[in-house]
Amino acid sequence: MKKITILLIAINFSVFGQVTIDFEVNGRGLDWNWIVDANGANNPLEFVSNPNTTALNTSENTAKIIASPNGQPWALTYTDDGGEITFTETNSLVKMMVLKTVSSPVAIKFEDSTNPSYYKQIEVTNDVINGDWEELTFDFSTAIGNTYDRMVIIPDFLERSQPNEVYFDQISFEAGGAIEDYELQDIDFEIDGFGANWVWTVHNNHSNPALEVVSNPNINDSNNTEKVAQFTSLAEGAPWALTFTDNIGTFLLDSDHRIITLKVLKTVQTNFGIKLEYIDPTNNEMLYFSEILVPTTITNGDWEQLVFDFTSDIGTAFNRLTIIPDFADRSQTNISYFDQISFGSTAGLDQNISTIIKLYPNPAADFVQLSVNSNESMDVEIFDALGKSVKRIFNSQTNINIHDLKSGVYFVLLKIGDRLITKKLLVH
Repeated sequence: MKKITILLIAINFSVFGQVTIDFEVNGRGLDWNWIVDANGANNPLEFVSNPNTTALNTSENTAKIIASPNGQPWALTYTDDGGEITFTETNSLVKMMVLKTVSSPVAIKFEDSTNPSYYKQIEVTNDVINGDWEELTFDFSTAIGNTYDRMVIIPDFLERSQPNEVYFDQISFEAGGAIEDYELQDIDFEIDGFGANWVWTVHNNHSNPALEVVSNPNINDSNNTEKVAQFTSLAEGAPWALTFTDNIGTFLLDSDHRIITLKVLKTVQTNFGIKLEYIDPTNNEMLYFSEILVPTTITNGDWEQLVFDFTSDIGTAFNRLTIIPDFADRSQTNISYFDQISFGSTAGLDQNISTIIKLYPNPAADFVQLSVNSNESMDVEIFDALGKSVKRIFNSQTNINIHDLKSGVYFVLLKIGDRLITKKLLVH
């Protein structure tokens, strides 16, 4: 498991993320406008008495939707009345009570109402089908830093031959973990891994055929995973035909996460590109980027590992990962496979150095204290959410005045000897 630092962007919340949506008379959600879609006749969402007031859910009212056999598997209901939510570590764990008589995936999706292609969706399958309530947990940690204004509930994500009644209630937003580094596994495209269920948008590739997750075409010692990504570079597409994802969340490159490696299988020798971008979540415009091209060398159908060194971008935040698998003018269609995207370091640094550093209190208001179990000299630099340096401290000062910093999330970059370590700091 690799660790990659996730950036939090702090803004004022409206309702989402602050309170429980409980559908009670004096609560939240009952008087909101809920639109039903892709569900046959699209009968309105109902608000009914709790059909099973057990200890798990004692509320009086719940929401009820009947997933129609004439509807799509993704029959849904959504609302914009909760306002905006920006996911942080304080609200990225979403919980919801469900009562169902069939076991099927339940999805919660957050999206931009003006740009539905910008979204994050999590699916969890219920286990209880005997008429009891069950609490499902949806982990939106990989969407930390992203802002949405629409919540979508897909209560019965499957093909149906009969109507299925689903009750849902008590939608809450909780902390997903302490203010520490968020752990992200390698992007491996496995069913239970990272990447396969992400949204990968294809661009500049003529008709833009979708990125596919397929069986590994050559399982060997170089890459023994079952699933890989397949990109079809069309002859009519631009040399820079690409696919990108925002589901990686926002991250800051540091000494331990500056080298990106991935496995590639190609039958032509061309450049393979990785581009890291920062997209403004308010208008979806790119503010800055860093791009590296590395030529492939193997064309016989074997896997090859490519290395992309982003050392020059240490201390920079990004929130979009772009892959350019076949950067060349083409007279024919080329197929590229890629897999095992990993963030790490090959510099031989002490991977455990971050464990000897403590930053407290965190969150903090006026002062923050650094505790470093090392005799080496230490310099400190603090960056804001956009990667701008806002404070520098030299000569091993450990009591840092942050009174002049606005509320929000910052990154503390520590230089200890020749090593660079990044910690997150929440200022309130």
